[in-house]
Amino acid sequence: MVSDTVKLEKVFDPKVLASGLGELVKGFDFSQLSLNDQTKDDYLHLDLAPSFGALTKEDVKAMDEQLKVMISGTMRALEKERQKGESISWETVVSVMSQNPLLEPFEDEIVRSDKLIKEGNSFFKFDGSPDHAIVEQVNSWFATLVQDEDVLKGTHIDINVMAAIVAQTGAMVNSLGSLLYMKEEHQKTLVDIGVLRFPDLDNPYFKVYRIRLVAWSRSARVLVAQQDKNGIVGEFASRRFRPRKSVIEKLPRKTVDKAIVEAEALFSSSI
Repeated sequence: MVSDTVKLEKVFDPKVLASGLGELVKGFDFSQLSLNDQTKDDYLHLDLAPSFGALTKEDVKAMDEQLKVMISGTMRALEKERQKGESISWETVVSVMSQNPLLEPFEDEIVRSDKLIKEGNSFFKFDGSPDHAIVEQVNSWFATLVQDEDVLKGTHIDINVMAAIVAQTGAMVNSLGSLLYMKEEHQKTLVDIGVLRFPDLDNPYFKVYRIRLVAWSRSARVLVAQQDKNGIVGEFASRRFRPRKSVIEKLPRKTVDKAIVEAEALFSSSI
């Protein structure tokens, strides 16, 4: 049963709420990943993290009623789903929000994937810190994959984080170099995060998105020559939801007032 009082802590990991998404991303130690264990869940993994942007308590109070009803209804639906298990998958979040009568998707769903693949081993092989030019190239590739400045700012996957990701990709290439033979492919997930971006006064909608980055290495022996390819595979998906006015306008006044109180109380001490 969903509680009488909706709280962010009942939907999101309290550790994520306390530290903030950006700080968790910036502070993650990619060097501790197990390079040869492709199944180990030791990468930067967040099923659902909140992102508040520049949202303030005063902004929430200044929002129109329909936004507040949408926020309250969404948190109630996600809390109900969270009670079924430890976390909420990306697919479940999109499904819950798509089926919520208080919300409606708008604009096309964004789904992009791309690979930054290099022939040979030299691009990702280096001693010590990765070459700045290589990091810049990977960072530019990632920005093109996402194409959303708000996402880049919200996740803090910036040039410094990308340097750590490039270094870890290089470490995997070095580690697997002596193990690859004939035709063999290895991959290691580096990042897999799902994010719920809350509405604010400038962006009056929910945005739910997912970022996945995987280090990839492949070796194929053709006759007497060995062909090596290494790189990073990226996936980005995003969906926007706004209040469904036709439904909210028909809600009883008592229901609307309760939702307004709940939405404002959600942020009384969290942002």
